[in-house]
Formats: sequence, C-alpha cells, structure tokens
Amino acid sequence: MSRISYPAFAVLVIAAVSLGGCSLFSWGPKRAAWRSQAEEACLSSGAVVPGPDVRPMGEIDGPGACGADRPFKVAAVGKRQKVPLNETTALNCPMVAAVDGWFDRVVQPAAEARFGQPVVGVEHMGSYNCRRISGARQMSEHAYMNALDISGFKLADGRTVRVKSGWRSSDEQEVAFLHEVGGGSCNDFTTVLGPGSDAAHQDHLHLDLARHSKGRHVCRGVDEPVPQGGRMFSFFEDRSIDRTGSIGKPGDAIGFGDEDEPDDPSLSDK
Repeated sequence: MSRISYPAFAVLVIAAVSLGGCSLFSWGPKRAAWRSQAEEACLSSGAVVPGPDVRPMGEIDGPGACGADRPFKVAAVGKRQKVPLNETTALNCPMVAAVDGWFDRVVQPAAEARFGQPVVGVEHMGSYNCRRISGARQMSEHAYMNALDISGFKLADGRTVRVKSGWRSSDEQEVAFLHEVGGGSCNDFTTVLGPGSDAAHQDHLHLDLARHSKGRHVCRGVDEPVPQGGRMFSFFEDRSIDRTGSIGKPGDAIGFGDEDEPDDPSLSDK
C-alpha cells in the first residue's frame, strides 16, 4: 500500500480547508448565533411570504462564515404591490422584511408626494458578497446577505432618479425625494450610510441590519432624524463609521473570518 508523506498530506489538508472555507472542521469560522436566531424569528413570524418574486433558497454555507441559513432569491420588493429590482438578488429573511416595509412606508409615499406617481422599479448595486470590510477585521454585512446597496428608483413615467446624480441635483424634487427615502430608512435599518457620509457612498444608500453595541442604530449621510435628547447625545458625529462593507469593486479580497468577534472597538460608545 502506498503511503502519503507528511508534507504531501499537509498540502492536501490546507487545500481542503481553503476550498471548504474551514467547514470540514468544527473549529472553523462560524456565523454568530444571533444571525440564525434572527432568521428563525423572521421566518416564524410570517413577515416574509414566499412567492414568484421571493423564492426560498437552500442554505448558503461558506466560504468561511459567509452565507445564511434560509435566504431568499428576491426579484421584487414591497408588500402591497411588488416592484421589480433591476437584478434578482439574495437576502436573508430579516432584510427582505425590512426592505419591503421601508419601500411601502417611506419610498412610495415620498414618490407620490414629490412626483405624483409611484416607483415602478428599484435599482441596486448588490447584496451578497463574501468579503471583509475594507481596512477592518470584521466581515461586511454583505457577507451574510444582511445588506443592500440602493442606487436608484424608476418612476411610472420612465424617469429614473439615481442617488449619484440626484442627491445634489438642481431638481429640488429629486433632492427632496432622495433625502426623504434616505432619512426615512433610519427607522427600518440598523445601519444607513448615504452620500453625505464618505466618498464610498456617493452613488448609493447602504442599508443593513448589523447588530451594533447597546442596540443602537448608525445613521449618517442622509437626512437623519434628531434623536431623543438632542443631536449632541447621538452617535451621528462619530466619524469612525465610514467603513461599512458596501459592495466592493471587482477584485476586492474575500475574507473568511468569523463574525463572532465583537463590534469594531472604534464603533463602540465613546
């Protein structure tokens, strides 16, 4: 019987770990328990109803800790009336519910008020991307299908209002609409970053459901509501939250790290 030398065996093990995202061993990276708990609570509540535009997917497990237990393939958003996305995307259950609620409660009313017509299409720049936050140890929320980058809204008359061109447009109605949908999202998501936050968010609104310390919400770069107690007691001026892990450029490094680590210390209360 032929024998495999120790060096050759070591190479095989390393290759297997790399391909399998460490899932071959119990000590490999695992998703934080709260993520599975949030998915299960959402599914049990009936907040998301599967259908032609929201189809259940099998578990996405890895590489590393990336993925979700029971995500959905989403082609349209909204509960009252489904409005198509420019591309089908993958989101976990809590994000599907949050996006639907935000769209019905904030986006459509703002469009009717500002333009006298509904939004009939939503443009996004991506959701699932197994990668770290740029310049940080933490994985991006995109790695868990727990984030979505919104870039534009198509109106019934065929016009598209885009974050990149409309946020500081000379068209007052476009500006007002985008600021209303941006500021209004702060009630539905735990992290919201818009064009006023940093250079990386000039063309989209980053929305996610990250778990922040002490249950707080991070909302910057949009028309944020003034929190109870006044702005001086809020975290809106914390300049350390520029890094959110929005969908990166092609070629960005994939991270296989574990999300069970605590929030980046720079994000904790001062």
